[in-house]
Amino acid sequence: MKNLNKYVLIFFLVTFYSAYSCINEYRTKLNGNRRLINVGYELAKFKMDTLKLRKESENLLKRYKETDSIELYSDYGAKLIYLKEYSKALQVYEKIEKATPNLYTTASNLGTIYELIGKPEKALNWIKKSVELNPNSHGGSEWIHLKILEHKLNIGNHSSILDLDFGNEPEPKNINNYDLEKLLNHINHQLYERLNFIKPQNKIVGELYYELGNIQALTSYLEDVLVSYRNADKFGYQSDLMEQRKSKFERIIKYHDLPEAIALLAILSIIAFLIVKRIRKKRKTKANRVDGSD
Repeated sequence: MKNLNKYVLIFFLVTFYSAYSCINEYRTKLNGNRRLINVGYELAKFKMDTLKLRKESENLLKRYKETDSIELYSDYGAKLIYLKEYSKALQVYEKIEKATPNLYTTASNLGTIYELIGKPEKALNWIKKSVELNPNSHGGSEWIHLKILEHKLNIGNHSSILDLDFGNEPEPKNINNYDLEKLLNHINHQLYERLNFIKPQNKIVGELYYELGNIQALTSYLEDVLVSYRNADKFGYQSDLMEQRKSKFERIIKYHDLPEAIALLAILSIIAFLIVKRIRKKRKTKANRVDGSD
């Protein structure tokens, strides 16, 4: 009985670790090739520690009053934005702009505040100024912020917010020779910042996720693409083309998962057969010994 339990345990462990190993996973490229990788991170919502932010803001205000430091006062304003105290934050940055004009941080944060309180025109003016003062801010991704504000103001005649075109086929194509790695980094950067403040549903964030998925299809793994498409759907973005691509990529993954599943099942079946065969052999040997002793 002990031997039987031992073999059952071995069989269970083989099955468990084959099915649930979470350190490395296979990922699928658009051409169907599979590769074992460390699983990448997924964009997560940033959870604010309100109590901590409150204490930090109070400390910054106290230090500002002691030192009259514009930098400390600006940081105090930033904490107010995170605390969603937009009116107070607006007063802080207007005061800073009056005392020390043309600071990048002031322009950028005023743009953010005006967008959050629903004044995209003022937001656009301040974000434009911030980009003029520091073109490389936010990893050079603020052009996306400008595009979003222009979209809110119905400026231009664009088919999409970012005016990107990956074709109309079930597989995205880089028909305009975009720098895909740069685009990937820029969209990730802007998404991370927006998820600090914006909850579903928000079609702008949804479209950013959709474009992220299109780029991932050309640079990364289809499993990551499907995560982005699902997030796009979660935030309220809908597109027949996205659904076509989602279906195609799911089929590619399923098709290439099938042989692996069959191979795994075959291996486990062989292991189970060998275990059962060995158990039966031992039982038969034991029975023969008992018969011989009689």
